[in-house]
Amino acid sequence: MAKLVLVKHSNSNHNPAQPAQDWELTPEGYQRCQPLAKHLASYRPRRLFCSSMPKALQTARSVAERLENIPVIENPLLAEHSRRTNAPYGSIAAFEARMRRLFDAPDELVFGDETANQARGRFQRGILPLIGLVEPTENIVVIAHGTVAVLFAAHYNTIDPYDLWRKLKMPSCIEMETPDFRICQVIEDAGID
Repeated sequence: MAKLVLVKHSNSNHNPAQPAQDWELTPEGYQRCQPLAKHLASYRPRRLFCSSMPKALQTARSVAERLENIPVIENPLLAEHSRRTNAPYGSIAAFEARMRRLFDAPDELVFGDETANQARGRFQRGILPLIGLVEPTENIVVIAHGTVAVLFAAHYNTIDPYDLWRKLKMPSCIEMETPDFRICQVIEDAGID
């Protein structure tokens, strides 16, 4: 049975003075793409799908280069939860409190310009057509963002989304069966050998 692998991008520069959607990979982030590529090679992807945001796109391109330059296909529907410009990053504790609220109240506009369920729905509209786009036995690798990946996974599985979100490092992977999207395994830190 084919797998859907949702990948949280590699390490990005957390610059509170810059919108999160503009953050790029750090030098360590690029280094952590090498073990990520080794891990993803086991799925034998023929192409990588990714968000258009720099940190996801840079992760995808770095991984694709290590996987014999397979194609990278960008899709803006795979972007992270909204533009978060109305909620500055602030302290880690403040950010985590906002994220807890986002997961606990998925139909409430907690911050940004979309609710958790709106973000999940948009991401889902980016994911579902991929199932029909690839061969039935082809694994689908999507390099995107932690929040939307967890929202998608939680929609199909009985999990605590906040707990899973907190465990995911940069990069990390959620492996799911298709077409039911049952979680097979979570690799909390895919950036180590």
